[in-house]
Amino acid sequence: MLLYCPKCHVGYEIEPNLIPEKGMKMRCAKCGEVWRCTKDELISPAPQAKPQADAEQENTALPEPAEAETQETEQATETPAPETAAMTDIFARLSTQTEELFKQEQTQAPARRMWGKSKHLLGLDHPGTLKYYLLFLAFAVSLVLFAVRFELVRAFPAAEKIYSALGVESRIVGEGLEFQNIIRNEYTEDYVRKMEVKGYIVNTNPYAVDVPLIHVEVMDKDTNLLQSVNDKAPIASLEPDGRMAFRIVINQPSALAKYILLTFVKK
Repeated sequence: MLLYCPKCHVGYEIEPNLIPEKGMKMRCAKCGEVWRCTKDELISPAPQAKPQADAEQENTALPEPAEAETQETEQATETPAPETAAMTDIFARLSTQTEELFKQEQTQAPARRMWGKSKHLLGLDHPGTLKYYLLFLAFAVSLVLFAVRFELVRAFPAAEKIYSALGVESRIVGEGLEFQNIIRNEYTEDYVRKMEVKGYIVNTNPYAVDVPLIHVEVMDKDTNLLQSVNDKAPIASLEPDGRMAFRIVINQPSALAKYILLTFVKK
């Protein structure tokens, strides 16, 4: 008789006498589905067509066998074939193992049982699926490290070297540098009007910082841009809590100049 898994529909050949009247639990060797099987679920295999010569032989009357031959035939009928005995033993052991596994699952803690079901549902019990999950996890971690690179470098300055090796910018230009005591002065030198902007640059970071270019914008009273100048800082790097003076001269400033904006730009 044939028995089919209700989930993946894989068929198994089984002896009907192995299944008790109340049924027994079975586990599919392919998908792991566990169900209670009864004799009503067994299906007879489709009969194979017999050759015409065999049919004629069956319809032909055979002579009565001798008494000794009859006894040998009965003994042969009572003794199961080796293949049948092997299949019976296999299904008996399969049934025993299924019952034991079912009992083990029932005696497990609820959390462990739920974890096992989750692993089976997500496919984590297969090495191939686990590999793809690990690749996805590595990709997700890389995205997070890229998104928080500025905050991470602020907390751990040494991490900047790792990002720099990967070609990723991890520090905002001029972050932590401040302009202090800024003075603006206009004067004439060699018949040329000039504007002098000077003051101090202070490093408020607890670590050394490279000083980028100083960007100066001259604006009118409506904050419209009139002129802009980039100038190199006198010192390339400032130590923690360091301070340096700077001076920038703008030739022929506009007569409408009202405001001065100082920022930093990339080198």
